[in-house]
Amino acid sequence: MVGWRWGLALGIALGQILPDTLDGGRWELQLEDQAEQAPEGIDWTQWADLLQERVSRPLDLNTASDEELLALPGMTPQLLQALRAHQKRYGPLLSIYELQAIPGFTEAVFETLRPYIQVRPAAETDIGSGLPQWPTWTQIKAAQRFTWIQRLQRTIVFTNAGGRWQEERLPRALGDPYRLYQRLWFQALPYLSVALIAEKDAYEPLRWTASQRYYGYDFVSGHIAVGRLGPLRRALLGDYVLQVGQGLVFARGLGFGKGGDPILTLKQPHYGLLPYSSVNEYQFWRGAALTYLFSPQWELTAMVSRRFYDATVVEDTVAEVLAEARTLWTGGLHRTRSEMARRQQLRQEALGGVLHWQQGWQRAGLTLLYERFTPPLALNTGPPYRFFGFAGAENLIGSLYWDATWANLNFFGEVAQSRSGGKALTASVLVAVHRRADLALQVRHFDPNYHSLWGYTFAERPFAPENEAGLYIGLRVRPTPRWEIAAFQDAYRFLWYRYRASSPTAGHEGFLQVSYTLRRRLHLYARVRYETKPYNYRSDTFSTPLPVLIPHQRAYVRLHGIYELSPFFRYQARLELSGYQRESTSQGLLLYQDVRWQPNFRWSLSLRWVLYRTTSYEARIYTYEAMPPTTFYIPGYYGEGQRVYALLRVRLSRAWTLWLRLGQNLFRPPGEKTYRRILDGLIQVRYQL
Repeated sequence: MVGWRWGLALGIALGQILPDTLDGGRWELQLEDQAEQAPEGIDWTQWADLLQERVSRPLDLNTASDEELLALPGMTPQLLQALRAHQKRYGPLLSIYELQAIPGFTEAVFETLRPYIQVRPAAETDIGSGLPQWPTWTQIKAAQRFTWIQRLQRTIVFTNAGGRWQEERLPRALGDPYRLYQRLWFQALPYLSVALIAEKDAYEPLRWTASQRYYGYDFVSGHIAVGRLGPLRRALLGDYVLQVGQGLVFARGLGFGKGGDPILTLKQPHYGLLPYSSVNEYQFWRGAALTYLFSPQWELTAMVSRRFYDATVVEDTVAEVLAEARTLWTGGLHRTRSEMARRQQLRQEALGGVLHWQQGWQRAGLTLLYERFTPPLALNTGPPYRFFGFAGAENLIGSLYWDATWANLNFFGEVAQSRSGGKALTASVLVAVHRRADLALQVRHFDPNYHSLWGYTFAERPFAPENEAGLYIGLRVRPTPRWEIAAFQDAYRFLWYRYRASSPTAGHEGFLQVSYTLRRRLHLYARVRYETKPYNYRSDTFSTPLPVLIPHQRAYVRLHGIYELSPFFRYQARLELSGYQRESTSQGLLLYQDVRWQPNFRWSLSLRWVLYRTTSYEARIYTYEAMPPTTFYIPGYYGEGQRVYALLRVRLSRAWTLWLRLGQNLFRPPGEKTYRRILDGLIQVRYQL
């Protein structure tokens, strides 16, 4: 037995992969799969930071705690149970490749986990399971790292008028067209984190007006966090996120949606309390929070927050309420005087907590959140679909969540109620029906008057857990080690009106994907995705006092291939077709080729060429693009055109790294005769010591 285990350990020398080629790119592909299906305008930088941090600091399978391993993409309680049973029988792992000898760790699962795990000899800096220990100075010193990042971006749009290219500018902009980003971050994880992050979007001004909470950059974020100090799991002052349960109360978009994995994406990760590191201007809390471990089974998280949101405030001199916020703005853009007028007009004060219990593979918790708004919110004004919107100066939400594993079953979910009396429920089970087959089931029901303004959960509209009921079934089958079949069907209905649908409606979405992997060098998959959802009939000549609904049908077919010629060179290509039917039918096609080359540790180059054609904006196709750390970009292609971009990374020295990115998109929008040209450039410098 010892002999074959040492044989597996030799795979370490044979399987080393440079960053930014294979392992550095796999988490990007996982992120792309999720983000392409998310609502537009969502900033995934926080989640990307979590994955990047784990890629740069992989968990040791022999010393990491169960809680840390369960937070990894691809890990399930059943897999962790099998891992612990193997370690108990044979001792610590000698190589990550030994995972493939453990039941359940298929090649696909192993490739998902591979960027985030390692096996190394025991060291003083290791932290394993068991009672919390105070860190030594040696441990803190070994974990410290300082990072400074400065980024400059510029996007220029040209319109062809009379054979001449003319640059488009934003009228009445208050600032220059450059986007600036800066990050200062000292880390000694998991013991200490101190950060200051600042950003201004294109055309936002640089100014210092303390009375308007404007400090140079348009958005400034920072935090001081300590952790792993005996029973004090984490204490934080500044900006933070709190994600527990299934996201009905505390969540900030760090979860998943309906994507390429119909099983694991159903479950929202339980990250708990985390420092905020993104520049999304509404997905975080600002104040103080701590998590304290009373015993090996019980921990308490308490939070307090006071911050401001963009809103349209309307004064009513007739009603008793002199002012109320009728619209929340989440884009975070303050480029013109009108956008500046709604900046930070709504004040939110929040107080809450989480009581969490964990015993072995079982865990449960209670959450409570109280919010107060100044001026009061009035999100129930206007069209009928807003009838059940939140209105008032105070809100109170509480929930109970659970996560239990028994044999090959994993049950998890959350039930919640808001002050309005509206209730929400999401309940799921993951079943390992066979060593080559997994099944996922979910039921959900969110009342129209359930009010959780900052929740995020697995649903048709994950950022709006309200006015929805659904049944989800997912299946993944591995008939052979090389082949995998994944599918899901999601049937849902909306209990009340919604935007552009003046009646309760129902819809469904289906997904099928067949994947083939050959020796971790070749990965191919074919995917079909279909959705139908009713909307109001749109016609200038048709009028009726009763709403007329017609189905809007959308379908995508994708062929994707990745071939790694060597540890230094990766090639991928994609062909995607789209179709959209409403009052009329439109189609789309996208083809791209992508190369990533890293001949050594000093530099790498990513190149992509995209050809596309869609006959309407509704048939647009989204595709993730490679970016430097701390930024994220998923453009939607529509019209007829082609795009090219290149991303160059150069390690100037051990501490200094430079990124240069140039791109051009030459296209003609649907229904127009003239072309547009979009040039985008980026330069980013990082000092890391």
